Amino acid sequence: MLKATNLNTTYDNREVLKNVEITIEPGKITSLIGPSGAGKTTLLRVLSMLEKPKSGNISLDNKKVEFPIQKNDQASPWPEVSVVFQQLFIWPHLTLRKNIELPLEIRGTLNESKQHLDQLYRTFDMAEYLDRFPNEVSLGQRQRVALVRALALKPKYLLLDEITSSLDVEQSAIILSHLTEIKKQGVGILMVAHDIDFALSNADTVCFMENGKIVKQGKPYEFLLESKDQRISNFIDSASLGSANVRMYFGQEEFQAYHLALLERLQPNSTITIIGGLGKTWYDPMKDKYAQYDALRIKKNITWNMLMYEYGDEDSRLAREHPELNKLFTLSKSMKNMADININSDGTVILQIFDPIPTVIEIKNQALADSYLNYGSLDNCMGKV
Repeated sequence: MLKATNLNTTYDNREVLKNVEITIEPGKITSLIGPSGAGKTTLLRVLSMLEKPKSGNISLDNKKVEFPIQKNDQASPWPEVSVVFQQLFIWPHLTLRKNIELPLEIRGTLNESKQHLDQLYRTFDMAEYLDRFPNEVSLGQRQRVALVRALALKPKYLLLDEITSSLDVEQSAIILSHLTEIKKQGVGILMVAHDIDFALSNADTVCFMENGKIVKQGKPYEFLLESKDQRISNFIDSASLGSANVRMYFGQEEFQAYHLALLERLQPNSTITIIGGLGKTWYDPMKDKYAQYDALRIKKNITWNMLMYEYGDEDSRLAREHPELNKLFTLSKSMKNMADININSDGTVILQIFDPIPTVIEIKNQALADSYLNYGSLDNCMGKV
């Protein structure tokens, strides 16, 4: 793996990297997000040793380099570690094919790389424009050229610096699909991205960087559900995905994390209206996290208005021990099952799927929340349990 420990870099007496620690694993995508000036591009330059840090160490598989370097003949990790910068650095007077092949020609490995190149050209669907000049193709096509040029040298680790910053949504999606394929081939990818949607899609790990430090590292959903660090939460909300209306969380771990984060963000004395649930279907995927959820809900005095077709033993216990927070009503059998729908006090609607994979679909829409509350009103209930 490519690993950095305690990296420090200074420009004009200003600390740009401060005790940075990061690991890029083979076959994994790590996204690096954060505000402008956080040190993201500098970190990429240091990891590729285009710049030498003031102190710290970098390990590339079984080779370790400690800084400051005692000798000046330290070999560059290129092409094992390759960087694709936002500027692309494509020669305007060479065809796209020549741009890709030039590093191989210089290294004297072009002939033996022909089969590998042909495979890359097919993977990136480049046959139609390979022999054109850069000014004759789109920015998205030039972006693919920069990626293929780096991949032609078979790097173990690929560092990408805001490579979709000038692309539209469709072109960004194409690049992301290619990165997913590259990941499957065992290449470790570290990508700096300004677009949160792009940064979190298919990433295995996300790092949030600010003021030269990596202040949070975790899985993508942990950032979407951030409720404790207001700075990170505000950053996510101000980026592209923060204004999206629909988010999805798959699997037991994300299902549990979502519901705990929902309680964290709801104000005390809020209400969650649950429509259409059946027995213990919600409790099962919560497993050992349910006790934590229950304690937090009681502490924040958050009420469950439960409009259900049938109730289980845990529902009855809640209504018996905390009747003020658990109001149980039975839905009329004449109503069609709308699936398990929650309407929260913050104007979000949750659709929950339990089988075979527990899934939460969250929709931010106050009008939709109001309409569901109206449809699932007490007029449609047979009475209080």
